[in-house]
Amino acid sequence: DFFVDFLNINLVSYVRLASLALPLLKESSGHTVVMSAFNGKMPIPNLAWYSAAKFGLDGFFSSLRVELMKAQQDVSVTLAILGLVKTPQAVEMLQNTEKGREALKMAVPIDETAMAIIRGGAARAREVYYPAALCWTLTKLRAIFPTVVEKIDFDID
Repeated sequence: DFFVDFLNINLVSYVRLASLALPLLKESSGHTVVMSAFNGKMPIPNLAWYSAAKFGLDGFFSSLRVELMKAQQDVSVTLAILGLVKTPQAVEMLQNTEKGREALKMAVPIDETAMAIIRGGAARAREVYYPAALCWTLTKLRAIFPTVVEKIDFDID
């Protein structure tokens, strides 16, 4: 089943790997950076299956961060919340429709995205939003005005 396989790859594997790495992270005062997406903070039409995994990452790793803090463990967790990155897969998927081509105009380059993640991880930031102007702004607005922000047409099909 596609959905179960998708969750196993995009959520369960992250949880299992973090659970296995946790003893070493505790021993070394380590740090983990978790790759997530804008869809983990904002519901996007026609991508509920994708959002489920990304919201799950936020829930698990944000909870883990708090548990580690309360246990006074010097292990930090950075959640990277990424917008549309101009990967070959994204280009291939979106170039065939007008809405997709419009979305690609706002896609951020891979190298800039990687540098934002590296900077955030090195600083042990709680969260990294890239591109910040879109991801950070809309997720914070959604927390205050959810019904307004959820009416924005993010549908790129």
